[in-house]
Amino acid sequence: MIKLLHTADIHIGDKRYGRYDPERSVNTRLDDQKRCLSHLADIAIAECIDAAILAGDIYHGRSPSPAEEDVFAQFVARLTGEGIHVFALAGNHERPAIPGRASPLTHIATLGIERFHFLSEIGLTVVDIGAQKLAVMAIPWPQRRELYDAGIIKSGESPSAEAWDMYISDKVDNLIEQIPEDSTAILAAHLWTANVAGPSKRNIRGEPVCHAGTLAQKPFRYIALGHIHAHQQVWPDPPAVYSGSVDRTDFTEKNIPKGAVIAEIDEEKTSWRFVETPARKFVTIDIDLSGFSDPIEAVAKKAKACDIEGAVVRIDVTQKQGDPPIDGRRIRPKLPAPFFLRVVRKVITEDLEPIELKAYDPIGALGEYIDNREELKPDKEKLIALALKLKKDIIWK
Repeated sequence: MIKLLHTADIHIGDKRYGRYDPERSVNTRLDDQKRCLSHLADIAIAECIDAAILAGDIYHGRSPSPAEEDVFAQFVARLTGEGIHVFALAGNHERPAIPGRASPLTHIATLGIERFHFLSEIGLTVVDIGAQKLAVMAIPWPQRRELYDAGIIKSGESPSAEAWDMYISDKVDNLIEQIPEDSTAILAAHLWTANVAGPSKRNIRGEPVCHAGTLAQKPFRYIALGHIHAHQQVWPDPPAVYSGSVDRTDFTEKNIPKGAVIAEIDEEKTSWRFVETPARKFVTIDIDLSGFSDPIEAVAKKAKACDIEGAVVRIDVTQKQGDPPIDGRRIRPKLPAPFFLRVVRKVITEDLEPIELKAYDPIGALGEYIDNREELKPDKEKLIALALKLKKDIIWK
């Protein structure tokens, strides 16, 4: 049996909803990312994992700081030190946009750390795990230039879903032929699949996408996917699974469990389970403060009724025009220690006359405009006559 830890979208260095710590010269969100990775390392060691598949977007930016690089290095050192193979796939946040440039993971691969494998190009890596062989096919974030080079699209053309699927299908079919017959094969990819469901699905706008069935072929026993932050299974057999991100990155993910996947592959079947990470809580509080004489106390009272300690908190406040603005600096001392606080104020204006939508020709629109301008009303007939002449002499000529 081969046992895998599958994770993705760690986004080390994502500073959103954090604060700058001047003593360490880091953003406090780095502590969250380190905590989640440390938790996964504990699980991997306790579960006697054979290999960890990091399916892309390990870093949030292409130029991580030394502190951010150290967080990942500690994670790699713990796993490889326990004899665990680490396969790090390049996601869209690591893969250089210009060919020939280094990735933020290149230097780790250059060091030649035993059991660390940087998967920067489409290809196949085969390693020995005890008496068994594990074959990992890698599809890092595909780039448009690859479609140009393959002659699938022309320069300047936006790739269609069909073009991406054709390209990826061809690469998978060719590499399948190279998989040793006596190995356990898995595929790791960082891209969209057409089977993605729920709030993660959006307009892909030319980004790499394929049908999950294009990837989930024999002899693969498991498909480790990255790029979608919501954990989900998109193909049943072999299981194609997005592990989801290890921590929350914004409020669209506030109700989505965060974690990783443990997959067990034996001769007969593949089973997997989701394990959660200690992800940062995100909480939104909606409150209507229209006409409140003491809005700060009203907000504090409602916030205290919510579980916001240690959470990233957004308070959405609705007020009437003329109500006193809400200052988050005055609210924070009255709350039970949120990690981060943001107040969003929406002001509603009363007693506005409803807008009547009309269909106008240009002359009718001009007449309506003149009727609403007192200084123009005395000259309405003259202006309309001039407009008619202009229309006749210029537009119709």
